[in-house]
Amino acid sequence: MKSKKLILSAGFVLLIISLTANMAVSTDSRIKAPDFPKGLQWLNSAPLSLDDLHGKVVLLDFWTYCCINCMHIIPDLKKLEHKYADELVVIGVHSAKFDNEKDTDNIREAILRYGLEHPVVNDNKFEIWREYGVQAWPTLVLIDPEGDAVAAMSGEDIYDKFDKQIGDLVAEYDAKGLINRTPIKLELEKDKTLPTLLSFPGKLAIDEKGNRLFVTDSDNNRVLIIGLGDGIIKASIGGDQNGFVDGDYETARFFHPQGIAYDSSMDVLYVADTENHAIRRIDLQSQRVTTIAGTGKQARVFNDEGIGTKISLNSPWDLLLNDGKLYIAMAGSHQIWTLDLATDEAQVFAGTGREGLTDGPRLSAELAQPSGITTDGHNLYFADSEGSAVRRIPLLGN
Repeated sequence: MKSKKLILSAGFVLLIISLTANMAVSTDSRIKAPDFPKGLQWLNSAPLSLDDLHGKVVLLDFWTYCCINCMHIIPDLKKLEHKYADELVVIGVHSAKFDNEKDTDNIREAILRYGLEHPVVNDNKFEIWREYGVQAWPTLVLIDPEGDAVAAMSGEDIYDKFDKQIGDLVAEYDAKGLINRTPIKLELEKDKTLPTLLSFPGKLAIDEKGNRLFVTDSDNNRVLIIGLGDGIIKASIGGDQNGFVDGDYETARFFHPQGIAYDSSMDVLYVADTENHAIRRIDLQSQRVTTIAGTGKQARVFNDEGIGTKISLNSPWDLLLNDGKLYIAMAGSHQIWTLDLATDEAQVFAGTGREGLTDGPRLSAELAQPSGITTDGHNLYFADSEGSAVRRIPLLGN
């Protein structure tokens, strides 16, 4: 088993294990996990200790709510929670990257936005982070039913890597009669909020001539057409339940759509369907939704260019329509891409795919989670979220 030890001043040694889908957890690598400090603020539950979780398999998720990589693993966490509903407890340890992310109310909003239904502790002073020797977002730490840390990893694509580990622990401790299947008491933030018409709307576009406002109602997984003069909803495209389905307004499904661009010459909307990792086209005349780029699965390879629905994208977050091309703020791969609407060819316009804040020629520059994009006709301007920066790229030249 390959591993490296991180020795902290607190004296805790964490084994960061190179997990594979078929690697069993070794009893030789189990180390008593530090408990949660007293006095921290908890969301979705009352404050917990590892003693409260005795008999449960515990998975700590060290995250921060503006991190795209942390967002990417949420579906995997939900799959694990569903599969091991009686045996596994996921604890979100929110260790903020930026000062505004330390605020508990802001974390609560993120919990609602991402639909998290497991306990979250606000580790705003990095106490738990330091105790566990964490160095990157996201980092996952697996704790067995007796309170020993047995495995950890940083990065995405976690489901297969942890599925077998958790299954092995459940089988081992079930044989000893030490699995506790009594549900922990949750106090979900969603149950404390009143329903609203919109739920975390993402982006806007305007049809001035048609007097229409287009809104991606992100957490309701739909696109709304609203009258500019009267504020009345003229059409709802998609539905409350997420999905990846083309079709008419009623049958089409989105998954947390964000960016939106309107082509007045064609009376067409283009939508960055962020968590479907796809670009969708809404024909406002025929009232149909069509996927024009992306497979519905997150790209796992950088710079894998290609044609339309034959390629995978990585969390497209915003769109800009300019001169027959869609410019895509590809937050997940830290790049700007283009989609040629005449040929369906998708390719990298800027960024190496490596996260950073490095200026230079557009294809060798490093970006950090671009999330908003616009133009003055001569340059692209984009909000580089993780770099806390606004960047500029000339539309012509390098």
